[in-house]
Amino acid sequence: MYNALIVGAGQIAGGFDDINDDCILTHAHAYVKNSSIDLLGFYDIDEKKAQFMAKKWNTKCLYSLNEAQNVDIVSICVPDECHAQMASKVATLLKPKIIFLEKPVCKDKKEIEILKQIQIPILVNYSRNFSKSFQNLAHQIKNNEFGKYQCGSAFYTKGFIHNGSHIINLLNLLLGEIKESSTFNAFCDFYDDDATKSVILTFEDNKKVVINGCDCNNYTIFELDLLFEKARIRMLDSGFLIEIYSVKDNDKFKGYKTLAPKKSYKTDLDFAMANAVDNIIAFLNGNEKLLCTLDDGYKAIKYA
Repeated sequence: MYNALIVGAGQIAGGFDDINDDCILTHAHAYVKNSSIDLLGFYDIDEKKAQFMAKKWNTKCLYSLNEAQNVDIVSICVPDECHAQMASKVATLLKPKIIFLEKPVCKDKKEIEILKQIQIPILVNYSRNFSKSFQNLAHQIKNNEFGKYQCGSAFYTKGFIHNGSHIINLLNLLLGEIKESSTFNAFCDFYDDDATKSVILTFEDNKKVVINGCDCNNYTIFELDLLFEKARIRMLDSGFLIEIYSVKDNDKFKGYKTLAPKKSYKTDLDFAMANAVDNIIAFLNGNEKLLCTLDDGYKAIKYA
């Protein structure tokens, strides 16, 4: 049995879902559903938030980190700008076996050096890394099942570091490491210190993806569209739905080919958080590597 503590009492910590929900969207839900974990409690500088979450998830409210004893796993769910400093504080004070850090790893890239000094494994919560649906898709792409890559585009809102880094991380999983980034537009739609950028990314073999930043004040969007020699892959609804199109002869125009729907399926993104906690347990038991490391988290914000 491993003891877990959640630092920060916002939506991703335990607000997005409830114990009776089928999907598992929060750290708290993932912990209480895992038979290998005992959720010790919540800590937040806003005591009322911590009290509310502790009551909701039937655990304790801690009024100081010093109250925590024998902690193995710490989830850090504080605001983006506090991630690095809180991770360092937790590592020094509590000395857990592992830190489960919300993305992005830091808001100021200079703070990556703070994180590198931590001598404790860190798992970063870029959720699609923990989805078997996206892992399988990455495997298919790497095995050339869809043929040669042609081009791609993506759409997102609400800050290049906060949300755009999700796209970057996913593309690192699907297409490999980014070699170059060129910004062609930027504006602030939510965070004054995190512009929503539009960029052209270049990967190995000159593969390119255009990422389009959109205004969250109009609506929220998070989509990815990748075209290959033999198929088109669309990620819709923030990754909860994937559509795959295959090449077929055009019914009207002889000699032409077109794309036609082949497969549409819901992903397991509803359970990515549970899968992440499973990865933590397997890692602590010596059976798996971490699926999204600190280095992966840094690569997601490297070109911000």
